[in-house]
Amino acid sequence: MLRRASFFTYFLAAVIALGVISERAYSGIVMEQVVYEEGSPARQKVTLYIQDNKLKQVEDAGQFSPAVIFDLNSGNIVFVNNEKKLYITLSRDEYLKYIESFMSENKNTPQEKRDVSLKKTGETGNFAGYASKKLEIYDNGKLQTEYWVSKDPGFSDEIDLDKMSKLMNEVKRISQNIGGGASISDNEYEIIQEIYEEGYPMKTVYYAPEGAGSVTEEIVSVKKQDIPAAEFLPPAGYEKITYQDILKQQ
Repeated sequence: MLRRASFFTYFLAAVIALGVISERAYSGIVMEQVVYEEGSPARQKVTLYIQDNKLKQVEDAGQFSPAVIFDLNSGNIVFVNNEKKLYITLSRDEYLKYIESFMSENKNTPQEKRDVSLKKTGETGNFAGYASKKLEIYDNGKLQTEYWVSKDPGFSDEIDLDKMSKLMNEVKRISQNIGGGASISDNEYEIIQEIYEEGYPMKTVYYAPEGAGSVTEEIVSVKKQDIPAAEFLPPAGYEKITYQDILKQQ
């Protein structure tokens, strides 16, 4: 069975790594992304597939590479465990119910007040051949996240931006409640939506509190090509588990 912690960890990482996305499919988009910590030569490779309001992320971890598939038309989320050849399909409501068990463990943890603001710097850069502009999120006056966004690759032709940003906001709310360390600013959801309206994050830098380093996610290549429909389905021969199977592990 899928372990509860690993299921949530991979799902949350996938969502944070994704970004934006309208509802015309002409051909798919395949992106290569690298994720790395400040000062480390190690690079985690991630492949993203986007087509017809579906988005799939695959971590390059050899035979154990986990995958998450988002279907914004149905609202379903599929997690694929390649190590154990298992998969599970959850509706949005099932996923939120599943996360409630984590939230209850931290419901009495004191939360800090947050003051989140967005700065449009006017700076520009180029990532994977696409012109991008720099936006920054500040939390209580400290730089929290740096986004380099671009409208050029045509992501909005493949995925509904509004649906994706709403999903990201829901998961962000859940993750911060689980962490128990901070509440979410009233305007933070609007800020996130505003960022994605500006374009797709080609590079994102997450800064740790108190200057303790950073983690960067950067798109290094973008290809437009037709993607087989099977790419967005669980692999043949994998065992399907259910929401009830996960509940039995709690």
